[in-house]
Amino acid sequence: MAGLDFYNNDDNSVIDKAGMALSHSPKGLLLPGVDQTTHHEAVRLCARDYLENHTFFNDQQYHNHLNHHLLAVFSMGASAKRLQEVFDINNNYQRPSLALASDVTITADNYTEYLSKEEYYPNYIAFYRHELAESNGDWNAVVSKYFFDPQVFPLAMSGLLHPFIQLGYGLEFKSEAIIACALAQVSVHKKQFSYALDSETFDEICCGDESNAVGLSLLDILNRMRNDSVTAAIAYNDDPYTEDNRSYAQALAVKYAKLWTVESSESAVKEKSMEAVSVIALVYGSLTRPGYHPTLEFGIMHNLTSSYFLPIFLEALPLDNQVRLLHAYIVTFLYMFAAKGCPPLHIQPELTSTNTHSVEASESLGGNPWMDIFTKAIANNDMHVSKVVRALWRLSLLTAFPDQAKSVKGYELPPAVNCLHLARITVDSINQSTRRDSVTDKMQLEIPEDDGRGWAHGVLAFDEFWTKQGKLL
Repeated sequence: MAGLDFYNNDDNSVIDKAGMALSHSPKGLLLPGVDQTTHHEAVRLCARDYLENHTFFNDQQYHNHLNHHLLAVFSMGASAKRLQEVFDINNNYQRPSLALASDVTITADNYTEYLSKEEYYPNYIAFYRHELAESNGDWNAVVSKYFFDPQVFPLAMSGLLHPFIQLGYGLEFKSEAIIACALAQVSVHKKQFSYALDSETFDEICCGDESNAVGLSLLDILNRMRNDSVTAAIAYNDDPYTEDNRSYAQALAVKYAKLWTVESSESAVKEKSMEAVSVIALVYGSLTRPGYHPTLEFGIMHNLTSSYFLPIFLEALPLDNQVRLLHAYIVTFLYMFAAKGCPPLHIQPELTSTNTHSVEASESLGGNPWMDIFTKAIANNDMHVSKVVRALWRLSLLTAFPDQAKSVKGYELPPAVNCLHLARITVDSINQSTRRDSVTDKMQLEIPEDDGRGWAHGVLAFDEFWTKQGKLL
């Protein structure tokens, strides 16, 4: 790592200094507009981020999203000029990279000794780059070994799934540098769940309910959670993540994750991953109370954006780890749903309409309304909007063909989500960005004059949330 070195926009030497390269997984999605020029610019800007910036932009472990945003719009065909703009928007509030701790050498024998210690982030990068370089190109084996280490795995699925997302980008773009950074972020991350993903509890979740081998559908589970006595104990607070609420949410997630089973077969993994992504998208799009402007919740949004990477992870992992990953992924989703008070779902007809092109198709470029969505997503300065659109783009392809939307043995999958409709709501509703205030040195929201709105944060199941944060039509 380069410590406090910074580089000019025309300095291509950063690519070699960082050892940065971007290829592409067959499971990744690309649009026309990706070419040699934009590829080179994406590599150069990712190299600058690697050399200049820390993985967290503050001391509370708020995550650096720079290459997330950059690579999302790159994959949609953003111009080189727009890639530089996205870099600049995200770069102005990052913390500088740390210098290597010279008194510590992390090895395969001691790597667990420094877990959750942020000061060793550069040392972990050096360690994982060495492991990847020595793997004879089998990076997936390195990922499986360290990501699923019982001491590491609870960290990997923490922090609104940001370590998972970062590693997803590394796998999608086949980048040794980004994979190493992701595994290093995992290693220095704080633990979000006090026990849910620890070995003993998580093994119980993976074993499931022996009395019901088929298990329950996710929609059935959400309904049962809503009526659980523990849910009644969750209290309204402007900050939804009070200590008590986190404890109740984790207890609910563990209890009900045991009721969602995944057989150890490729077909079961495919079906259950499809169910997971579909339900997450359905929940994301149906939390708005009738009579209010669209309300898109920040935590559930991260479950959705991370879902884009599930097919990429599943392709890279052996079957046993595929099953474990799906179980852990559902724990994080059920926890987030519980933390919002298990709100009711308001599923509007257009959200599950099979006529997906009913949304102003005639006004779009070439009759393809998705092109309007991509254009707006590229232009949006929010660091998450383009990732939401990518996740919905993938889901729309998965549900386009009947043979890819089979029912799970024993119960039916949720209704197909009109991803175009939900993507349009997102690009038209979220139009604020963030910046660092030069006086207070804190992150501030920049809200456009046209009454732009951002992501909702709160316990949506309570009337108080809608009184304080809801916007009536």
